[in-house]
Amino acid sequence: MNIKIIYETQTGTTEYISQVMREKLIALGHQVDLHSVRYDGHSPDISQCDAILIGAPTYEDGKLETAMRVFITRFTPDLSKHKVAVFGLGNSTYPQFCTSATLLEEWVKKQSGVPLLPALRIDGFPDDLTPVERWLEEFNAKLS
Repeated sequence: MNIKIIYETQTGTTEYISQVMREKLIALGHQVDLHSVRYDGHSPDISQCDAILIGAPTYEDGKLETAMRVFITRFTPDLSKHKVAVFGLGNSTYPQFCTSATLLEEWVKKQSGVPLLPALRIDGFPDDLTPVERWLEEFNAKLS
């Protein structure tokens, strides 16, 4: 399958997770492209994508980073024909832990998309990538 990972990063952690996901999905036999909202723009070409992963960190008290906020207001595709899943990063010491995942899931639904599985929520910089790998294996199983 052709998968696009659309992400926003500020400190580099979400970019790192996106790259880890890309490598794992390629190992599972998929073609995977990364799209940075900040560097590649607010209008990714998803016309040839079978599946889309969308991820972002949570900043301050439950906010999406500015580039991702702009992205979800400007990019309004019909996601009903795509298999979609969301991942968010955050810090569990804040009361609004991983609100980015919730906001992105709401956006997916507004675009007629249905998340294939519950959002992956990552606490801080993950030293253990096992939860990411398990989530991707579940995602991969739902693609067929």
